[in-house]
Amino acid sequence: MIHFWFRLLDFFGIRNEGGYGYGFFSGVGSDLGELALFGAIVGAYRHVNCHIKGCARFAHHEYEMDGVKYKLCRKHHPAVNEDSRPTQEDFERHHREHTSTSQKQTTPRKSRGPKPKDEA
Repeated sequence: MIHFWFRLLDFFGIRNEGGYGYGFFSGVGSDLGELALFGAIVGAYRHVNCHIKGCARFAHHEYEMDGVKYKLCRKHHPAVNEDSRPTQEDFERHHREHTSTSQKQTTPRKSRGPKPKDEA
């Protein structure tokens, strides 16, 4: 039984082996960094996936229901139709319309520099 106890102390690094805490961080304590990285990856995935139970897709659309905002994927969002996704031509047409209307509505900028003095 005593042999098992010393092996357990060695595993957890509780025995003083060359200094305070050296045994812990050389043993089981060295796995804390990997555990933290794994937890961060799981947390990030849970933050961006769809709120529908069992759906593993990434959620890109927000949906508000009873004052609570949910993140939904394009399959589960009621306003997004997967069959009618925009094409390259739709984006080009929208860009042309947007640039043509924004050029008409812009006014020339006034200079922000110092005003010239009138020479008399």
